[in-house]
Amino acid sequence: MKEENKMSLKELKKFKEENLEVGERAFEVNEGICKDCKEKLVKIVENRSIFDGTISFHIIKLRCLKCGREYLDLDQAEKYDFLLALEKASKKEPLENITKKIVA
Repeated sequence: MKEENKMSLKELKKFKEENLEVGERAFEVNEGICKDCKEKLVKIVENRSIFDGTISFHIIKLRCLKCGREYLDLDQAEKYDFLLALEKASKKEPLENITKKIVA
């Protein structure tokens, strides 16, 4: 760390401690601006099914209507990663075999 960025103990003692409460939905992203186009993002829901429609996923995204770029919050990104893993697995073997492996 650069010397000019360091604080002395005396300077640190000037700060006061604060308690913060973070709501359970604080990490959801419901609106935004595209970092490329500076346009307002629109919330969309992408519905995807795997295993011949046996399992459905509803992924909530924010999309820029100008450039098409899409954004996900952390929860939706985790869900999307799981969907991609299942899609990859579904190409290799049927749902019945995958279910047996998960249960075992």
